[in-house]
Amino acid sequence: MLKMAFWISVVVIALPFVTGGGAGMPEDYDAEPVKLAEMASMVRTTASDVMHLCEREPDACDTGQRIMWNTRIMAGDLAGRAQEWLTKGGEDGDGGNAADRGN
Repeated sequence: MLKMAFWISVVVIALPFVTGGGAGMPEDYDAEPVKLAEMASMVRTTASDVMHLCEREPDACDTGQRIMWNTRIMAGDLAGRAQEWLTKGGEDGDGGNAADRGN
């Protein structure tokens, strides 16, 4: 999960920055665009920080692992229920088809 969050952050940061009031920014917003070298340095620093998180915060890492384990179990249960529902032809608990009710 941390790796996914890191890579999403990299993509968001790598998107071009808008200056001069574009894309909903105030007209007086005139910040300097981020240079590629600065962005690369920041990404490298962030990656190093994320990789050493478990060394600095073992409790946070343990909690994250438990959350991921529970999420995996719940996702597997939900997938099993969805597969069962699909093999029964999409019938809901009342014996009717949910699509027939317009839901």
